[in-house]
Amino acid sequence: MDYPEPLHLYLVKNLRGVVYFSRAISPKAEFEWLKRKFRYRELGVSETLQLDLKWKKLLTLPKIEDNPILDSLFQASRFICPLIVLKEQSLNDFGNAVIASLKTSEKLSDKDLKFNIRLVNYSITDFYLKSIELAAKSDMEGRRKLAEKDLKRFWRIKTDAYGKTLVAYVDPLLVKSDVNDPLYMSLIPCLILDLD
Repeated sequence: MDYPEPLHLYLVKNLRGVVYFSRAISPKAEFEWLKRKFRYRELGVSETLQLDLKWKKLLTLPKIEDNPILDSLFQASRFICPLIVLKEQSLNDFGNAVIASLKTSEKLSDKDLKFNIRLVNYSITDFYLKSIELAAKSDMEGRRKLAEKDLKRFWRIKTDAYGKTLVAYVDPLLVKSDVNDPLYMSLIPCLILDLD
């Protein structure tokens, strides 16, 4: 799907994240939280998720792929923004494509959640070109190390191996290995929004 260049540039600059959730769950509380906290900034969602939600700041992004998992990853890469994964259970959809993660037992305040959404935005911006360069060399181990190194930016979060996943990095090339367009090759940082 090609976007007119002005619209593409606008979305790269203004899209704060691509929302993803498993079809097996109902993330009503998480959507309500996003609606309250993102009144002035846009979020995107793949049209493959067939979401019927009346919310001006949630933009339906025309599909690139029929598979909602892959399409959401490609949308995030194309617009250089993180995935906001609703409910930890949804992260299971990515299987072994999750190459690094941070778990915590901390209950984050709204302010802390928004701060960490901002951090995952910085993540993809900071390593975007490097992760594409590593993909071009087929250096999957280098991509994993890049994600693990980036986890250090979340040093304020007290980690707990038995807690819930708050941040994860997904490699789209482990979902579909024959990607040849650099627009879709970035590692994707995710913030998992789970209000339970």
